[in-house]
Amino acid sequence: MFMGQKMYKKIRLLFCVVVILSFATLYGSPSSYKIYISDIQQEVTQKFLGIPKTVDYTIFWDVFQGNGQDYDPVSIDRPFYFKPRCWEENTYLEEMSEDTVHGNFFTFHGKRAGKKYGILVEGFQNGNRFAVSDTAWIVTGKNIRAASSSSIFRWLNWIPFNGRIPMAFFKRGNIFDGSTQPGKIAFHLIWNSFIAGCIIWFFFCIRYLKLKKIFPMKSRFHLPMNYDEAYCKGISEEFEQIIQDWRDIVDKTNEHVRKEIQQGNKLKVCDIETVNAQFWKEEGSIVVQRLLKKTSDPKWNQYPSVRIIHAGLENHELGGFRWLEVSKEVDRAIENRASSELERLRRRSLMDWLWNLGTLAPLVGLFGTATGISHAFAMLTMLQADITQTTLVRRLASGIFEALWTTIEGLFVGIILMLLYYYYQNKLSWIYSKWEEIYVHIAEKL
Repeated sequence: MFMGQKMYKKIRLLFCVVVILSFATLYGSPSSYKIYISDIQQEVTQKFLGIPKTVDYTIFWDVFQGNGQDYDPVSIDRPFYFKPRCWEENTYLEEMSEDTVHGNFFTFHGKRAGKKYGILVEGFQNGNRFAVSDTAWIVTGKNIRAASSSSIFRWLNWIPFNGRIPMAFFKRGNIFDGSTQPGKIAFHLIWNSFIAGCIIWFFFCIRYLKLKKIFPMKSRFHLPMNYDEAYCKGISEEFEQIIQDWRDIVDKTNEHVRKEIQQGNKLKVCDIETVNAQFWKEEGSIVVQRLLKKTSDPKWNQYPSVRIIHAGLENHELGGFRWLEVSKEVDRAIENRASSELERLRRRSLMDWLWNLGTLAPLVGLFGTATGISHAFAMLTMLQADITQTTLVRRLASGIFEALWTTIEGLFVGIILMLLYYYYQNKLSWIYSKWEEIYVHIAEKL
C-alpha cells in the first residue's frame, strides 16, 4: 500500500512536468528585447593646422525582439524612449543628457580627441527599463588625418597643401576622411589650384598691374570709384606736362605751315616741306630732344606709358622733317610699342594662369563627382539582401557627399579665379584704351 502511494506521487509529478513542457513548447518562451549599436560616426572639430581638438560622436542603434533564439527588428515608432550614455575610460558612468530620445540616434558633443570613451544605450517603456546595449568603445587619435590615407599618398597630407583644410573649414572634414583615393586627389588638386591662384594674384597680378606701376602717379592715397577717376586724381603733373609740351610743338608746327600757306608764299608741297624742315631744325627738334632726354631718365623710363611716349618721340624727332609722313611713322611706333608693353604686362603678371586654373578646378570637381558616384553605386553590389534601409542610406551617403562636395568646391574655386581673371582682363583693356586716348590727344593734328 505504501509503495503504491509513492509510485502514484511520482507519476503525478511526471505528468505535471510533461504538461508544463507542453505549454512551453506550444506558446514559446516569453519574448525579450535587445539593443544593438549599429554605427558610430564622428565629426572632428579642427584646431590650428588641422589637428583634431574635439569630436562629436553620433551613435545609431536598432531594437530587436525575440524569444532567446530568433530576433526580429522592431519599429522605433512604438512607445519606446532611450537614454544614451557616454563616459571617459577610468571614470564613472554619467548620463550625458537628461532629455529622452525617441529616435534611433543621438550626438555627444565636445568629446576630446585622443581620449577613449565608452558608449551604451538604455531602452525604456512605460517608465521601466527593458534593455541595455553592450558597451561600445571608441577613440579618435590626433593623427586621424594621416591615418585616413595610405602611405602611398602620405605626401598629400602636407600642410598647407592638404585638401582637407577647406573641408574642415566648412566642418565637413569627415567627408574627406571617408572619401576614396580619387576623391582625395580631387580635393587636393582643387585646393592647390586655389592656393596657386592666390599666389599668382597676390605676388604677380597686384604687383605688375597696379596703375602706379604703369602710369607715373602721385604718392598720395585716395579711394577712386573707377579707373578714370583714379587716373585723373592720381596722374603725375610732370607726365601731363610732357604730353602737353609734345602737343604744343605739334600745334606750333602746324600753325607755322598754315601761316605760310595763308600768306600765299608757298603753295607747292615741296616748298611747304622746305619751310617745315627749316622750322623743325630751328625749333621743333630741340623741344622733342628735350622731351626725349627727360623720358629716357630711369626715373621715368620704368613706366610702360612713358616708354610708349618715348618711342613716339624718337620717331617724331627723326621724321619731323617730313611734313606729310611723320604722322604715319609716329602712329606705327606707338602702336607697336603699346602692343609689346601690353603683352609684357600680361606675361609678367601671369594672369592667363588664373584662367587656366579657373577652368581646371570645375573639371577636377566633375572628376571627383564621377568617382564618388561610381563608388556609391559600387557599394550597392556588395550589400546583403537583408540590410536595413537606414544602413543602406548611410553606406551610400559617403560616396554621394564626396561627389557633391568635389563639385561644390571645384565650382567655388573656379568662380573666384575666373572673377579675378576677368577683373584684370578688363583692367588691361582700360589701360590700352587709355594709351590710345593719350596718343590721339597728341597726334590728332600731327
